[in-house]
Amino acid sequence: MSSRYGNPYAGHGRRSRYLYEHGGRRFDWATYWERRRVEREAASRSRATPDVVPKPAPTVLKVNDVEVDKYLLMNKVAHHTYDFESKELIVRRGQPFEFNITLDRAYNKDTDKIYVEFKTGKYPSPTKGTKVRVQLKDKLEDGKWGATFDADSDQKVLRLKVQSACSAPIGYYNMSIITKVKDTDEFSYPYFKRIYFLFNPWCEGDSVYLAGADEKDEYVLSETGYLWYGSYRQIGKRPWVFGQFEEGVLEAVMYLLQDSKDPVMDRDRGNPVIVARKMSAAVNVQDEGGILHGRWDGEYSDGKRPTFWNGSVAILQQYMKNKEAVKYGQCWVFSGVLTTVLRCLGIPARSVTNFASAHDTDNSMTIDNYFDEEGQPMEHMESDSVWNFHVWNDCWMSRPDLPQGYGGWQAVDATPQETSDGVYQTGPASLNAIKHGKVYLPYDARFVFAEINADRVYWEATEDISLDDYKLTKIRLEKWSIGRYLYTKKIGQHAGIDVKGDYKHPEGSEEERLAVESAVQHGTKPEAYLPDSPFNKDVDFTVETADKIYVGSDFEVEIPMTNRSSEERNVNLFVNIQVCYYTGVLAKRVKTQRVQVKLPPNGHDKGIVKVSVDEYLDKLVDQSAMKIFVLGKVKETFQLLAGQDDFRLRTPSIELSVSKTQLKVDEEFTAKFTLKNPLPRKLTNCEFNLEGAGVRTSMEVKQGDIAPNAEVTREVKLRAYKAGKRTLVVEFDSDQLSQVHGEVDIEVSK
Repeated sequence: MSSRYGNPYAGHGRRSRYLYEHGGRRFDWATYWERRRVEREAASRSRATPDVVPKPAPTVLKVNDVEVDKYLLMNKVAHHTYDFESKELIVRRGQPFEFNITLDRAYNKDTDKIYVEFKTGKYPSPTKGTKVRVQLKDKLEDGKWGATFDADSDQKVLRLKVQSACSAPIGYYNMSIITKVKDTDEFSYPYFKRIYFLFNPWCEGDSVYLAGADEKDEYVLSETGYLWYGSYRQIGKRPWVFGQFEEGVLEAVMYLLQDSKDPVMDRDRGNPVIVARKMSAAVNVQDEGGILHGRWDGEYSDGKRPTFWNGSVAILQQYMKNKEAVKYGQCWVFSGVLTTVLRCLGIPARSVTNFASAHDTDNSMTIDNYFDEEGQPMEHMESDSVWNFHVWNDCWMSRPDLPQGYGGWQAVDATPQETSDGVYQTGPASLNAIKHGKVYLPYDARFVFAEINADRVYWEATEDISLDDYKLTKIRLEKWSIGRYLYTKKIGQHAGIDVKGDYKHPEGSEEERLAVESAVQHGTKPEAYLPDSPFNKDVDFTVETADKIYVGSDFEVEIPMTNRSSEERNVNLFVNIQVCYYTGVLAKRVKTQRVQVKLPPNGHDKGIVKVSVDEYLDKLVDQSAMKIFVLGKVKETFQLLAGQDDFRLRTPSIELSVSKTQLKVDEEFTAKFTLKNPLPRKLTNCEFNLEGAGVRTSMEVKQGDIAPNAEVTREVKLRAYKAGKRTLVVEFDSDQLSQVHGEVDIEVSK
């Protein structure tokens, strides 16, 4: 070699490049001399500064443990998720939660970087907000994702405080702790359990924020309530166990949200408007993967009668067992389940019953009823209907997608009536938009407006041979018969409250008429309002029944009439009484009777129709509802009269009592319930159903037949497994008698 630092293998050929082979590895001269040069330079620097010790390269910071369970109770209390029957972390968005991480060495703020990463959905993406990585910082910013910490004395255990954005997608997330040192590779430690994020009515930045503490207690945290049913003259209430915190409910709701055949799209899970709309579709089975089959024809042999259910928990648990829709439900069942789903997700919700609820099939904003000359309803000409009652939901949220002023309560409906955007879903429709006739605003405000404020038009149809059609004579226009009451549970009480004022202005007021006119202009028949007929109208009438008519008793229908003229009036009435389903669909005719009434000048009188128990008992269907049609004609003036009324036969209550009304968690107690058969005939296929949030999920008690007018008493042993005020509910069902229930409150301490 010519030089110590020259080319060591110059002129030696390609094979001379290698110094030797050893252990399957080849060493070349270039590598050898380069290593020697580096070693000599390092030794030279060391001799020049003998007191400087070279620092070792930093090692990657590693996570040995993520300790969430230690703070589980504290977090669940702070986030109002304490009552969830789950051992996983459930938090509300926009609010910090805490946990520990343990490191393999001391944390160095100057060189170490720690991130908390969250992923949700099938394809997590930062652009959709479903993949988020936040770095530890000194403080959190309101409304944004962030993380901060406190460290122990040796800097190896960090207490992290993490917060999601107040607009973050809800659902279950997977969390990982990411560490790195400067530009080294990352170290990832996955947390092995899911973390659930819900909407947050306690967070002012969340679009479901609800200010009042009592309101949040009622519409988010309350696990029991009431659903109203019957008719506007005979309003009944039944207890309902929402049970949004019970075992299996969160799992079912998250399945609907994220994993079902038609989940909410990942990018939409932060928007309560879209989530509520999708959940209104998910509760019914008309589209893919729904929870409940609806049925209204009385044939329930392959499932449970809708009147059997007294809560949502058993329905959701049964649904999750095999992912098949549960049989059967009707509107109050759909509403009860939707209330459970929305409250579980953190959206404030209430069930609302509309008495005399219109189903406008053609978006005309009017409900048309046709009668023949004998006073018989002409069903083949009618497509619209009026339900005795209909139960849907209101949910609370802001509406940034609408003009300012349309946030607050929004109507949503899970009962499959009409499609919206090709799906059986309804809402959310702003109650304020409905109230002012702004029916063009999304979603489905036109349909809800008709349900609560359509006008009703009565027509007499006489055969016109020359036209081979019917001649229609307008008999009456009712501006007040739809949406008589809108009942929901009063905050903190066992009573109901009429919230009709949230939906419409006072009947007949200028504001209410302007809202109707505005709505009709956006309907399919803006020309529907014809001038009243010019004939004399000096006779008025109403239809009345007693407030409390019980199944198994005789009753009377009265038709009080008033003559406002100074001359005598003779009126011929046709009274038709029919059993009907609560949806207004007619079932069987009970009785048709002609009644003649003579009215003195400026006087009063009434027609009376008597109905015996034998005339109706074998014809009853669900809800024991009846409809009365009245068509009349004044002999002297040819004035036509038309009207109708709905009523129901009341059912008895179950006497429910407990051996102890104050007890401790896991303490056994006895529930005793008694029912008397009010009918003069045997009840068959009898069954009791008990349910109570925090008491037990569900218990079915088979009873067998009950003899005519007989009384039965049953007792069961129960245990309460959750502290607080609890309500036990019992429901009775049979072939002949349903909608029979009882309830009792108990106080459970730890």
